[in-house]
This record gives sequence, C-alpha cells and structure tokens, in this order.
Amino acid sequence: EGEAGDREGPSGDLYVVLHVKEHKLFQRKGFDLLYELPINFAQAALGDTIEVPTLQQVTDLKVPAGIQSGTVLRVKGEGVPYLRRKGQGDLLITVRVVTPRSLKAEERELLERLSKHLESSNDADDQGWFDRLKGKLNA
Repeated sequence: EGEAGDREGPSGDLYVVLHVKEHKLFQRKGFDLLYELPINFAQAALGDTIEVPTLQQVTDLKVPAGIQSGTVLRVKGEGVPYLRRKGQGDLLITVRVVTPRSLKAEERELLERLSKHLESSNDADDQGWFDRLKGKLNA
C-alpha cells in the first residue's frame, strides 16, 4: 500500500505507528486495565462497597471483609474492547490498604484500644503454615 515502485516495480509497504496516550487512572496490560484502589484499615477489616471508575461509568465494587493489601479483584468485561471479536478485557483492581500518617487524639485512642484487644485475641489460626509446621515439629 506504499508508494509505487521504481521502474513499474511493486508498490512499497505502508507503515503505521500508533501511540496510545497514558490514562490518568488506568494502566493497560493487553486487553485488561489495571487500577489501584486505596482503602483504609476499617474498610479492609470490615469489608465495604466502594464506587470504582471504569472507562464508561462508575460501578460498585464489593470489597470482602479481611482483604489484604495487594489482593487483586476482577471486574469482568470492563477492560479494553477486543479487536475483530465481541467482548472486552477485564478491570483488575489491586487493593492497597493505606496507613494514616497522622491521627487525631480520638483516632489514636481507638486504635490503641483495638491493638490491645487484638494482642489478647491472637491464636494459632493466625500463624502461617510454616509456623504451624514448625510448632508441630518442635512438639
């Protein structure tokens, strides 16, 4: 599809270069979109329903109770449209639990009370599999 060749030779090739502009909220991985969702400790511990953006609209995302920072949640069909076929990729949301940099006096008091309660309620179920195995070997 390029220019005509020399001395009635075949036409040359046409090269098209596309540059995709970066999005302010999403990163792209193939047909999937990546999004980082910051949440607070209470939302992570208790669970929540949070509005998250997509390319077309805002949708509700159910964050399960006890979610850990770094967990990836999938919203099917909210990614980039496929080429030459129906459907589109997914929106992959990485949860990031945000620790506050400063606390008001009341918030600090509540967290200190919670911390004392959590220390007294720790049990073997909170250990990782390696710690449980090590405990059985030492018994």
